[in-house]
Amino acid sequence: MAWMSTRISSYQANYFLKNNVSQATLELQKAGQELSTGRRADMFDDLGARAGVAITMRAREENTQAYITSNEVLENKLSAMLTSVDAIRDAVDDVLQTAILNKESKTTGSESLQAQARAAIEIVVGTLNTSFNGEHLFGGITSDVQPMTRWTATNSDTGFSPAEVFDNIVGTGPNTAADAATMIADLDQIFQSTYTTNTSFNFEATFFSGTPLEDGTGATNERISARIDLGQSLEYGVQANDPGLRDIIKGLGMLAAIDLDTMTDPDAYSDWMDGVVTALADGMENTLEISANIGFNQQIVDTAITRLEDISEVQLAQINTYESVDPYEAATRMTAFETQLQASYSVSSRLSGLTILNWLG
Repeated sequence: MAWMSTRISSYQANYFLKNNVSQATLELQKAGQELSTGRRADMFDDLGARAGVAITMRAREENTQAYITSNEVLENKLSAMLTSVDAIRDAVDDVLQTAILNKESKTTGSESLQAQARAAIEIVVGTLNTSFNGEHLFGGITSDVQPMTRWTATNSDTGFSPAEVFDNIVGTGPNTAADAATMIADLDQIFQSTYTTNTSFNFEATFFSGTPLEDGTGATNERISARIDLGQSLEYGVQANDPGLRDIIKGLGMLAAIDLDTMTDPDAYSDWMDGVVTALADGMENTLEISANIGFNQQIVDTAITRLEDISEVQLAQINTYESVDPYEAATRMTAFETQLQASYSVSSRLSGLTILNWLG
């Protein structure tokens, strides 16, 4: 007749108790973590195959937040660009108004126009050399170098300063209307970077060191752009060699390079001042359009940020349904495991106190 023992040794009892304590401790820690964070401690264990969906959604949310952050930086960058362009317009406006008053003949303020123009050039060039987060705002893709050469500073590549370029073209100023027409035509070519007599005089040689408007083949160079959302890019770059800004520097240079009081021929004076006013007025009109475009880009970025924030809100709500835990359920589990541990510790303590003397007694 077979006989089976149902007795459990003290070693087995202690082993089972130790295993139960270890398991209950882990579950207690897990429940405590979930109660404090509100998130599942082990999504793969709790959700199974659905954990992959939660991880994918979390990755999308991180991507969305990255776009929001970069767009906020871009928004600040556009604001700095707009402030700079408006500052340029303010600096040029006073010069333009005085030049208009003195367009046909010298009247009030003509004696100070040269000094006024030189001061405005310093403001304009300094503003165009503005940097943001280590990048020059108006240099184009070549944003790691200062785009504009200051009026009297020598360009290291050409060996000329902007002031020297003007001196070589206009000297002491035109003596006749024909001289004025020739000089203005030469300056037009220089500021279009098509002057062949001395290519070092060209705007994109001595004046400007950023990204040229065209490459060596005549194709238009790319502008600075940013990806503001998945599948959506924004070209927003304003460059110091854009036509409006070049016109402003040309007009100011025409005043800064010549003492108007030395011009005695009325026709030469009138034609020269007409060229000055035309350049400055065209520049002001074009920079107004630049400001409008920057403002439009700001609206696009702001709309993108709002849209991304709305998407983020939806994504976070969906993620929450997968990752979050019921705090009441987590608290209940904590209480249950605490009770289980207390019981296990109590049994262990009682077993550790038993000896053969207890049995013999």
